Parts: sequence; C-alpha cells; structure tokens
Amino acid sequence: MAPSLVAVSLLLLAAATGPVLGKPLSSQKTCTDVEIPLTVTSTNIGFGLPKFQTNFDVANFIDTVSSRNATTSGTVVAAPHNVTATYTISATFCKPKQALPAERQNTVLLATHGLAFDRSYWDPALDKADYSFVDAAIGRGYSVFYYDRLGVGKSSPVSGYVAQLFNQVAILTEITKRVKAGKYVGGKPDKVVLVGHSFGSTTSLNTAVDNVGLADGLVLTGFSFNSTFLNAIGFVEAVAPRIAAAQQPSKWAHLDTGYLTSADIYSGVTNFFKAPDYSQAVAKYADATKTPFAVTELITTGLISHPPYAFAGPVLLITGQYDFIFCTSDCDGALETPAAQFFGKAKPFKAISYPGAGHGLNLHLNAAGAFKEILDFVAASGL
Repeated sequence: MAPSLVAVSLLLLAAATGPVLGKPLSSQKTCTDVEIPLTVTSTNIGFGLPKFQTNFDVANFIDTVSSRNATTSGTVVAAPHNVTATYTISATFCKPKQALPAERQNTVLLATHGLAFDRSYWDPALDKADYSFVDAAIGRGYSVFYYDRLGVGKSSPVSGYVAQLFNQVAILTEITKRVKAGKYVGGKPDKVVLVGHSFGSTTSLNTAVDNVGLADGLVLTGFSFNSTFLNAIGFVEAVAPRIAAAQQPSKWAHLDTGYLTSADIYSGVTNFFKAPDYSQAVAKYADATKTPFAVTELITTGLISHPPYAFAGPVLLITGQYDFIFCTSDCDGALETPAAQFFGKAKPFKAISYPGAGHGLNLHLNAAGAFKEILDFVAASGL
C-alpha cells in the first residue's frame, strides 16, 4: 500500500494515559504474561527529512507536514522499501476463571493500544470497575489478549524512524494467526475479535481487511473515516511534540530523537479529554504514564487500506462524542458516512457517537458505559 499525501495529513494520535490508586485486580480473572518472538516482513516508508537534532527541527517538521502544499508536506515521506526483521512482543492474556455464558469462553478479544500508551490502556492502575476494559470483558465471559506495540513498554526497542503502521500491522497479523491457532491462549479459540484504539484501530483495521477471514469481528474506537471533520492540524498543534529524550531524560534518555512526546499535561487534556466528563486525577495519571511515539508512526497512522472492504464480519465503530482529533469535538452525525459504505458487506455494521467522552474513550467517567456498548455489540453479533 503506497503512502498518499492525503493520508499523511491524517496526523492522528492515540491517547496518553500516575498514580491514582486502583482497586485490587479482579478475582474473576487469571492473567499470564507472554513474550512473543517473531519475524515479519513489511513494506516500510522512510523518513524524508534529516533526523531531528533539537526541538527546533521538530517545530520545522510540524510546519512542513501541516502545509496545504502537497509538494511541501510530501517531503516527510521517503520511498518505501521491504524490511524483514525479528522482534519480541510483550503481551498479557487474561481469561475468566469461569466463563459465563459458556460459549464465550472460546472467543478472544485481541486489543491494540494507540500512540502514547502501552498495553495498560486496556487495564490501567485505576478503579477497575470504572476504567478497565479487560475486567469488563472478563465479567461478560470473554478472554482478552493485549500487547505492547513494537518500540513500546516491554516489547523490542526500535528506532523512532523505524516503528510505523506497516510493521505494526505485520506484527498484529502474525500474532492474530498464532492466537487463532491456539498459541498463548490455552487452546484454539472459536472466534478472534480485533479491538483497537486510534492508531491501534488503524492497525486492527488494516490487519482485518487485508487478511479477510483472519478476524471474526472488528471493533474500532477513537476513530473515524470521515475526513471532512478530521482535526489533523489542530491536533498536531495542540500536542506540540517534543523530543522525548530531551523532555524527560530521566525516563527516556535511551530513546533516539525519532521518539516524540506531548509538551505537557494540558496538551494531553486538549486532545484526549472533555470537561466535565473526566477526573483531573485520571488526566494526571495519563500524563504520568504516557509513552513516547515514533515520528514514523505519526506520519503513517492515516494510511488505511483502500476501501471498500470485503470484510463480512461484524464491525463496530465507537468514538467519543467530543473527539477533538477525529471529529473536531463533535462526532454526532460524523461517523456513519462513509464508514457504512466502506463496510457494505459487514454483518452487522454499527456506528456510535458515544456521549460524554472525548478521544481517550477509556479514561472518561462513563467509560464503563462504552465498554458495555462494545460488549453488547460483540455478544449480539454472536461473537
């Protein structure tokens, strides 16, 4: 899939997520950490500008990529090339101690987090009843497999000029194949549902539609296909990226200059939260636990596979009503089109503008309601 200048302009960032004390881990689940060695091949883009030396270079990058002149903005992407590499991906598999109803014990929800997060996005150190997607799924009888993206958390470190959508898709494709074959999850599941947030939604989308039949269902959160309301420039200006190693050397000195982070807590709040529907304590947690993102992830995150899609499984698109990044803070009426046309073969397709939430869907006061919407859809779809 060749990069396009239109797609490069889709500078979408997944939410960031210090410490707010959470309740003890749910007694309903059994969790196992796994390390996954794998070798994948992907067609990667290169970074078209000189590597950053200082934040002045990052500021120039933002100016360049934001240009309405396609010739100017296109210079950030260099020619694609094939890469084969070996990585280790760190993951967690959680299953109910007792799956009820019984038919759900053979369904695995395979979750991919977005930029500025690690896998704890799905099970943060916050009140589990309010903020843990994993616990919500476990409570409904589903198992959840979630992992650290390449270059993040305990997964293999790579350059911030290397990690990007294409190798992340290759990795998720391989992980999905292995999970479907029964590896890491204690036996072959009947169904695997890909669940993503923002960049993780793009990763899950491309994996599902480029490998028809691999996933049985698809849940996209913090996402939209409607470019009319996309707030790409507003997002990138609000996040005000800084070189992560320079911003917090005590945490990130080991990272190269291709890894960026938001300027401060208020950058995160602007992009990912909506007042009064969040706790400031949770916003502080999000800022304290955020992870840097690769510049090549940033410029490839909008490179979705070309629609329409042959994917025929159930598809849910659920995004916060006030998503600043995808809907310029108003998703009502902005999600159904053109997504329903892209997924004309999906049975069923459903789009939800979820009330009282911004881009960081899992971190709002009513996150549990969003989890219920997702799990109700999955159950009603026979997954």
